[in-house]
Amino acid sequence: MPFTELFNRWYDFIYFFCFLNACLACMEVWFFSRFSNQKVKWYSFASYILILYLLSSIEIFIRAPFPLSTLMELGTFFLFGWLVLKCAPAMSATAAILAICIMQVVNGIVQSLLSIILKVLFPYTMVLTTISGLFVMIIVFFSYRLVLTWLQDRKVPMQRYILILMLPILFVLLVMQHVFAVYGNTVTVSTDGTRISPDVNDWTMLVIQIAAYFCLFAVLFAYKELLEGFAFQMRNKLLEQQVIAQADSVHEMQMRYEMTRTFRHDLNGHWTVLGGFLKTGETEKAMDYLEKLTTLSDQLTFPCQTGNDVLNILLTNKLGIAHQKGIDVDCTVKIPDNCIIDDMDLCILFSNAVDNAVKACIAGNQTRPFLSLKTVQKGEFLMIDIKNSRSDVFFPVGGTGIGLQSIKAVVEKYHGRVHIEKTPETFRLNVLFLIPQHSDDISMHRS
Repeated sequence: MPFTELFNRWYDFIYFFCFLNACLACMEVWFFSRFSNQKVKWYSFASYILILYLLSSIEIFIRAPFPLSTLMELGTFFLFGWLVLKCAPAMSATAAILAICIMQVVNGIVQSLLSIILKVLFPYTMVLTTISGLFVMIIVFFSYRLVLTWLQDRKVPMQRYILILMLPILFVLLVMQHVFAVYGNTVTVSTDGTRISPDVNDWTMLVIQIAAYFCLFAVLFAYKELLEGFAFQMRNKLLEQQVIAQADSVHEMQMRYEMTRTFRHDLNGHWTVLGGFLKTGETEKAMDYLEKLTTLSDQLTFPCQTGNDVLNILLTNKLGIAHQKGIDVDCTVKIPDNCIIDDMDLCILFSNAVDNAVKACIAGNQTRPFLSLKTVQKGEFLMIDIKNSRSDVFFPVGGTGIGLQSIKAVVEKYHGRVHIEKTPETFRLNVLFLIPQHSDDISMHRS
């Protein structure tokens, strides 16, 4: 075998098969991890590189046509994201389609440019193909960066709208498969540089693939704007909820004020009755009357000391109303001094949670309705646990109203987690936040 042919074979193996495939695998895994907000370890990169080497070897061995190769790559990338990186199937499918679509469109553009240039610089084929491979990787990398810049800092959950993004990108990918299936993805030339196949105008192919690239990013830009529109709509709903909550709070405070004013107005009468019992020596009647008076006074207030003045006012008011309605209230809430959660967001979370809990407690003929609010702090974690009684007959297991949506929006804003447990008798809302702390002790405080 001539030295030149042997050198070309080893060069193709080392550069095109080993180096470029490794770069492709690393970029795809990196893009997937950033796109889906999944942390990826170094061994995930190494394992996917080996998988891609195996896949490329199979494609070469069976001489797979281009559409079949694309389908194999999509399936491999999807399964890797779903089974290995533990990402949701819809997110894995979208990341795989988007990453491979960008890769193929960019590769098509560069190959069309290369075909045009080789008509003039055919003797420099090896140098130009080497440069084109690097050029593809650079453009793909910056294209991935642009996609992540547009979609990574989204303010609404991407999962529920993922099909809006997946379908048009899949259409672009299918169009590219049709183009390559008709015209092929390789160019055959004679020894003097004359093209043998395919019989296609390189400039036409270049224009088609550039158009596909811009269409792809037009879809991504439109999707970014759509997510921002959903975020704006969510903010409007939260503002509407805050206005409604303020109106309810004003109404509740007015009612409590009237009850307090009535109680104070009747105090002289109560003192007269107590004095009469004591003057006549009816001590037991005086004690019974005083106990009833104390109970009535306790119903007018439910003091809460959470460490946050704004939250103290909110919970004192709302839990006082719950107490008046016969709900057994247990408040064990302590907010750290250096908590990063805004006062308004804390009020949105607790206001909606308590309102929903009170509605659940008074629904149906419950013998002992209860409402429990607790916080547990350990190190940098703050857990808020709210549990209440409920009646499944009168209060069905739906619970997807604006109140719960507002709570989830606040939790997502601080990258927290929400966990809900429902039984026919109880409802439990568990919220976990990551906050900067310096102590690893578990603290639970009772007001």
